[in-house]
Amino acid sequence: MGRKSKYSAEEKFLILNEVLRNGIHKVITKYKISQKTIRRWSLLYKYQGMPGLQTSHHNQSYSKEFKNSLVEQYQQTDEALDLFAIKHGLRSQRQLEQWIIRYNESNLKAYTPRKRDSKMSGRKTDFEERLTIIEELIKHDVNYNWAVEKYHISYQQVYGWYQKYRKSGNDPESLRDHRGKAKPEEKWTEVDRLKAENRLLRAQLEKEIAFAKKLTEIRNREVEKDSGTKPSKN
Repeated sequence: MGRKSKYSAEEKFLILNEVLRNGIHKVITKYKISQKTIRRWSLLYKYQGMPGLQTSHHNQSYSKEFKNSLVEQYQQTDEALDLFAIKHGLRSQRQLEQWIIRYNESNLKAYTPRKRDSKMSGRKTDFEERLTIIEELIKHDVNYNWAVEKYHISYQQVYGWYQKYRKSGNDPESLRDHRGKAKPEEKWTEVDRLKAENRLLRAQLEKEIAFAKKLTEIRNREVEKDSGTKPSKN
């Protein structure tokens, strides 16, 4: 289970913006945060967006093949360990460091979810269900753990679908499963495609409006704290 963070995703986002305005040294002094932490948040936001800044409450499962592949890819690059790890979907370099050690000891094994994580096992889904899951995921601030609990899918499934959707330029067609033979779902009209795009764009807009409200509330609290004033009851 992930550790509880002192700061919410929205607060981390505000702190990163404060770094751009005031410089890193003022920010690390003000919040008593290390420069290494600021760098990690910055990389997480750059490569994983707001979901990267959210606190994970579940252990994510990775196959032995995925771990081996990532270690071998890292051995072929000149990138910093933390940059490489975060670019490939990990939360920090710590996981990758452990995998490298075990890889070198020929002891790299797949993580097997415990009983309490049993809902994280994957299951078969069709295109329409994946579309609905991503629509609701966006509305719920891209909270992967919420989607895992709600739809009884694996973390890797929902994370993979959302990443494909984002990398495709928000094209709902990216949620199709193109493996195997042609399926009836491929009989999709232009009107169907536009309706799907509108559903996901509407969900994104709702999320952005809610996020803007949260940021405004946090900024107002910071202003009140700095000025020593209390909010008006009128």
